[in-house]
Amino acid sequence: METDDKQRFAHMAEDYDQVAPFLVPMYDFIQQEMIRLADLAAMPRPRIVDLGAGGGRFLERVLAVCPQATCYWVDSSESFLAVARRRLARFGEQINYILSPMEGDWTRQIDHPVNCVFSMSAIHHLERHEKKALYARCFGLLAEGGWFINGDEMKTLDENAYRSSLDFWVRHVQGRADHIPPALVENARRWCGHFDGWKRRNIERIDQPKTKGDDLHEPFIDQMRWLKDTGFAGVDIFVKYHLWCVIGGRKPIQA
Repeated sequence: METDDKQRFAHMAEDYDQVAPFLVPMYDFIQQEMIRLADLAAMPRPRIVDLGAGGGRFLERVLAVCPQATCYWVDSSESFLAVARRRLARFGEQINYILSPMEGDWTRQIDHPVNCVFSMSAIHHLERHEKKALYARCFGLLAEGGWFINGDEMKTLDENAYRSSLDFWVRHVQGRADHIPPALVENARRWCGHFDGWKRRNIERIDQPKTKGDDLHEPFIDQMRWLKDTGFAGVDIFVKYHLWCVIGGRKPIQA
């Protein structure tokens, strides 16, 4: 990768990390609900995996609720790894950093079983068969009673409603422009340049084929069925806000 490309992606990681709470609808609420759903506060020393962990904001929240947790940061981005290491440095060896794509061999680096596997805004980049395979791997990694929870961009039941949910994000970003703190205006400007690409791929070219790494949105109802077929119990959609859905289930406790 050329030096200017590395710099561009490094900027993108930093920019997204800084402005996501302002420009991604319900960003903080979704993360908080994922933690509440798993009832992390009741777990004394859980082992937690965050897939597509980015800048580490979610794991920072996890450790505020569960100070004794052992956490696994899993992501394929060296740029996000640098951001996460800065944010999570104070937690020392409680954070295990695994630089790997989600479809890679990251499970080999984890002491399992684990109590929870979380992901936010990451799994939608995988192809359909890769999503199914990932859900099965997470099931195998979990302890009995453990949670898998995915907060992600997903299609809804109706094509027109799906298109409306895409348009909603555009309006949301436009409406939040005046609410960005002055110190983050430049970050937001750069991130919006990347978001222009998202709009071209997902709205202007919605009927064109996509490839791996694009936003490969699958219906939430399909993904819930995959979780059930994998063996998860209590599968549900726990939050839905336009494009963003929180789905999940628990690994059954054997009698």
